Amino acid sequence: MEIRGVLAEAASGIRRARSIVPRGWLELSALRWELYAVLQNVLDAMAMIVADLGLRKPSTYAGLGVALREAGLLSGEHEELVKEVAATRNVLAHAYRKLGREDLERITRDLLPRVAGLIEALARVAEERGLDPPSPRDRLSRVFERHGVVLAYLFGSRARGTAREDSDYDLAVLLPREEVGVVEEVALALELAEELGVPPDKVDLVVLNKADPGLVARVLR
Repeated sequence: MEIRGVLAEAASGIRRARSIVPRGWLELSALRWELYAVLQNVLDAMAMIVADLGLRKPSTYAGLGVALREAGLLSGEHEELVKEVAATRNVLAHAYRKLGREDLERITRDLLPRVAGLIEALARVAEERGLDPPSPRDRLSRVFERHGVVLAYLFGSRARGTAREDSDYDLAVLLPREEVGVVEEVALALELAEELGVPPDKVDLVVLNKADPGLVARVLR
């Protein structure tokens, strides 16, 4: 999983941990796991950043903050936070039976808000250093989201794996409204071409809302 994906999963884990009300052993186990997964994902993302930038590889998780602070990428405060994250992760991994409800709630209340700030700082580092750039699929997904596309489908030679370097991108989309104007269709095609880094005439866009049944059948075949 890419750096951004690992950080996104850590952020999602924070939201899940905050939503858990530990009434019994089942909820306590779920909370313990979410806390461990959040901290592990943050440390994994940091290790990936250190490796991608060719920085000195530390021998411990706690050293990741030192390496990134020495490179001018994290603050001294973040460095100390990473040490706390690593120590807490170790306790959750190896001494979890000693942790009670109050311990887990304290981690959720006191540590996770600061970890959320660390995640944001690491995401900025990845973006500013050009690490783990968004994939074409991610970029296209954002275009589809902006236009309210309900379904997007790649067909033709690129879907079959038989495309040449200069082959067109054949894309079919379904929009949430029956009436789709030419201006909207052209705007969507232009944005898709820009994200793909190809001339507009290399994107063949089929709007399924207005396509004839024969074409729809060929697209979905």
